Amino acid sequence: MEKLHLTAKQLIIALTVAIACFLPPFIGDATNIVLPQMLNSFGLTAADAGYWNLYGWILTVYLLTSTIFLIPAARLADKFSKKWFFCIGVLLLGIGSLGVGLSTSGEMVLVMRAIEGIGNAMMFGTAVALVASAVKSELRGTAIGVAMTGVFLGQLAGPLLAGALTDVLGWSVVYMILCPVALLSFILAIPFIPKDTPTDPGRYDWIGAILFIIGMGLALYGFSQLPKSVSFGPLAAGIILLILFFLYEKKNANPLMPVDLILHNKSFTFNNSANLLYYVAIYAMGSLVSLYMTNVWGITDALPRALVITTQGLILVLFTIIAGKFYDHLLPKGLMAIGAVMTVVGLAGVFLMGPASSDSLWLTGAIIAASIAAYGIGSLILTGIDRVIKNSPPKYSTTTGLVIITIGMIVLLTCGTETAIWSMIAVEALFGVGIAIFVTPNSTAIMNSVTEQEYGMASGTLSTTRMLGMAVSIGIVSILKNIFLAGTTAETYAPQFLQVLDGTIIAAIIVLVVAMILSWTAGSGRKTG
Repeated sequence: MEKLHLTAKQLIIALTVAIACFLPPFIGDATNIVLPQMLNSFGLTAADAGYWNLYGWILTVYLLTSTIFLIPAARLADKFSKKWFFCIGVLLLGIGSLGVGLSTSGEMVLVMRAIEGIGNAMMFGTAVALVASAVKSELRGTAIGVAMTGVFLGQLAGPLLAGALTDVLGWSVVYMILCPVALLSFILAIPFIPKDTPTDPGRYDWIGAILFIIGMGLALYGFSQLPKSVSFGPLAAGIILLILFFLYEKKNANPLMPVDLILHNKSFTFNNSANLLYYVAIYAMGSLVSLYMTNVWGITDALPRALVITTQGLILVLFTIIAGKFYDHLLPKGLMAIGAVMTVVGLAGVFLMGPASSDSLWLTGAIIAASIAAYGIGSLILTGIDRVIKNSPPKYSTTTGLVIITIGMIVLLTCGTETAIWSMIAVEALFGVGIAIFVTPNSTAIMNSVTEQEYGMASGTLSTTRMLGMAVSIGIVSILKNIFLAGTTAETYAPQFLQVLDGTIIAAIIVLVVAMILSWTAGSGRKTG
């Protein structure tokens, strides 16, 4: 059997997209780390009335603008050029990040975060479509795995660099270093990403775009303000507009959103729904874990907190391409043996580390040992599935990934007020393995369930479910904070915060179980006919 490989040009395209995809998760995870120092530099502390409001809005405005513009931007790219929308989006991400770094007030940060959000919508709405168009289906999982490695490199570097740079040079440097990264992706994209022809010759759905942007914006804004009385009007208006949008799209000959695809393509709909629920369950955990270690365990330095969170990102970087190769049934022959050796070596390293500590040197050794063990265990899981179930459909990978994430949630429930560094590292390791096994096969199954003419629409919908899930996740946590943390004192903060965390984890487990059911019943991931 001929061994399939990406060509040099296909690899460069995937790497160019990977560099761009590095930016949004870096921005998100770095912001979770630097926000306390950022707000302190503006003269705000956790005891101030406006602290938590600004804290929430700095996180929310980026997700809000990304979510409401993703599908409209992706459909415009179908009419004009996915390549140029991708390039403009990358530049806006760089400009917005530079602006955040130069900000002198919370209001200026909000404006620049909105620019980042629009850039993210333009870039991510076309990124997966560009990779899918450049690679045939037999290698699409591998190529998307390369591109998604950029996402997880961002998750790895975000907290680590944010922690180190914030403690040494200040929080603003964290955002400024993204400018050359954005510029590199832009420079590579110009010559190497091929010029694409418009795939949508029809009339652009401006009415649908306006209904979607206003409806989604109002709904997300209202949701984020719950349970305040001012939230119900915008939330109700947004829901009504979104219902009108759906009814209008159903009758439209050239709709903004693929209503026919959603109603009649089970694999596309169920896998996107699982993707949405996955992000609802997992996204806010990064912010909550950072707050947990700061306010409950008293680890106030940014670097130790970042190192613990880095466990997840390191595993994702190491393991995502393997997950893509699993989807394409191209796992290396010796992976099971390598996995067994790495499991033994990693677990031995864990036992040899000695008593847990928040010292940076000890944490570095601990996350390396845990990551080696997690890589080995993940390799054994995937090779075991691949050997027992020949040509296994994507549901075996995606559902297994969600199960592993759920186990991580259960471990997180056991953490209390006493510092338990190993437990938190185990949580991040389980999250890393589970996410790697879920995300790439899920994304590839979605792209393989549509025709080439639908790539832009599918890529935009995939990214919209991602951003919407993130926004809902942050919104749920904001609601719980408004209910349980309002008026807390230093003495009551830790137990009440743990109530918020435990409630969020239990809700996340329920959501993940629903996602498992959807993922398992989604079908083969390939459109027939």
